[in-house]
Amino acid sequence: MGMETELESAEDMRSEDPLAKRLADGDPGAPGELVERHHAELCRYARALLRDALAAEDAVQTAFERAFVALGKYPEERIEALYLRPWLYRIVLNVVRNVWRDSRREVPVAETPERTDESFEIASGSTSGAEKEAWMDALEALGRLSERQRVAVALRYLEDLPYAEIAETTGWPENTCKTLVRRGIGRLGVMLSDRSDGNGGR
Repeated sequence: MGMETELESAEDMRSEDPLAKRLADGDPGAPGELVERHHAELCRYARALLRDALAAEDAVQTAFERAFVALGKYPEERIEALYLRPWLYRIVLNVVRNVWRDSRREVPVAETPERTDESFEIASGSTSGAEKEAWMDALEALGRLSERQRVAVALRYLEDLPYAEIAETTGWPENTCKTLVRRGIGRLGVMLSDRSDGNGGR
């Protein structure tokens, strides 16, 4: 998706954010703070979608580059009014969609990188044993969802975004987001139940 879309999407994402004001004022420390504030959560989100730590890091780096280029293209008052978080999530989602489009396929569960366990440690905490195994089962099942369901479920349950912000991030109606999450969670429940039954109910 082109830079024009990033510029246009900013129109729908307005709020009072002191960091946005500092970006608009040209504060030299503001860009670094923007990266520091959102980098970890954006990487976690990109990893949930791409299931590859290195590809996720590249996607987030590209997203920040696009964001800074976009911030230089519109006037001060637009930057001041910008709601930064959902705007950045939308840019990351655009980059991820480009990766999917370029690859023409989704990564099968069998090809999940060995570093997946480490990559999601920030989201799963310091769990081990049965809890970590259950967490990894959930991540594998997430990768089997449709693209739209995976995006919606990851935003709602990995990133804890409210439905209004999910709608802003994706550009989908809020009711559609709720439906995608509900159906996605339903599919996850079925897949995890089937997996548990197939492994002796562990």
